[in-house]
Amino acid sequence: MGRPAELAIRGARIFYRGELLEGCICISEGVIAYIGKEVQAPRAQEVINAKGLLALPGPIDVHVHLRDEELAYKEDFYTGTSSAVAGGITCVLDMPNTLPPVDSARRLRERVQKAAKSIVANVGFYSLFPPDPSGLAELAGAGAVGIKVYFHEPKTALDVWDEHVLRSSVELANRHGLTVAFHAEDPVLIRELAGEIRGGPVEAFLAQHPPKAEVRAIKKLSRVLAGLEVHICHVSTPEGLRLAREANFTVEATPHHLFLTSDLYGKLGSLALVDPPLRPRELVENLRKAFYSGLVDVVASDHAPHALEEKEGPNPPPGFPGLETLLPALLNEVCERRLSLPELVRMVCEGPAKIFGLKRGRLEVGWPADLVLVDLKARRVVRPEFFRSKAKYSPFAGMTFRGVPVHTIVNGVLAFSEGEIVAKPGCGSIIRPSGAGRPSQP
Repeated sequence: MGRPAELAIRGARIFYRGELLEGCICISEGVIAYIGKEVQAPRAQEVINAKGLLALPGPIDVHVHLRDEELAYKEDFYTGTSSAVAGGITCVLDMPNTLPPVDSARRLRERVQKAAKSIVANVGFYSLFPPDPSGLAELAGAGAVGIKVYFHEPKTALDVWDEHVLRSSVELANRHGLTVAFHAEDPVLIRELAGEIRGGPVEAFLAQHPPKAEVRAIKKLSRVLAGLEVHICHVSTPEGLRLAREANFTVEATPHHLFLTSDLYGKLGSLALVDPPLRPRELVENLRKAFYSGLVDVVASDHAPHALEEKEGPNPPPGFPGLETLLPALLNEVCERRLSLPELVRMVCEGPAKIFGLKRGRLEVGWPADLVLVDLKARRVVRPEFFRSKAKYSPFAGMTFRGVPVHTIVNGVLAFSEGEIVAKPGCGSIIRPSGAGRPSQP
């Protein structure tokens, strides 16, 4: 009969190669060993009865701030990755604006070493540009998944506002297999507006970060970086999306920019503050139309937790948690028949894997066993007080989503099950680009 599998998932509908099939998934040694009919499945030591559930490839959130180190009071590697698996997310890519920041291979290795002991989801790490672009080779060798550029407020000694420096640095990053992701807002406009602003901190922030700040930045990047591998983070305007698509950049959107509007500031104030800000209703509706028409490559959370006292203080930082609402918000769109299931999988599984060269995001024999089992009939009210994140607030608080993650499996290990974190810290892997997700070059 052969050696039994370690885990079998029986009775689920399986999203496999673009179609739904009834069958069984068997897992051994952290990889998928079998996908097919139950009658032909090998024996298994452990079985999950997934009748009534849908099996999806493990989602990859490419825009997450796990904090930790000197910012551990906001979030740490364990609470952040627990938040991920509770939301049905199996892989996260961590942003480098940490304290201390990640801007060298040495710092990347330090962060990896600390994270490896605590994570219950898979984690990859971005870096900032090193002060000297020659350091990109070592960063790539150390496993960076990409380079992040905060165009509006650079956090690197490299002069990314100099067009020649920017172009040559992005070219070099691409040659080392690194996609360069941009927070695209125009710093000149933001500085010009800073001296004219009146009102409270929320009003001032909104006035200083208007839609045209994003549009101007993407317009400049499309001119300077034409033909390069560039990823635009959290696009918040339909014009910004149009310009990025015309430049053949990949484009990321967030649930909050797609489904929430600036009207929410009147209700939640600084708790809803985020950068880029939530936009007026008309812009959101047009961005959402583009999203439904397939113009967005990736949907990511921009999970950016802060302590509640910071958000309610005199200088509230932008950002809020999003790992536990990303997948439910999109599943709700599927249940309401506004979004197809293949499109959801493209934007949270296949697209992220392709852009960042990861061997993840697909259910295939021989591939890592990352998957989520969801109940499309279940409804759940967003209650931030029960988040696994340290940040117990959300602009989605009180909303009801149809579509609930029930079991999250990471590297063949059950990490989250029916409301509980069941994996031990360290079950997640440190991931790095392998080129597996990218199409082969002609």
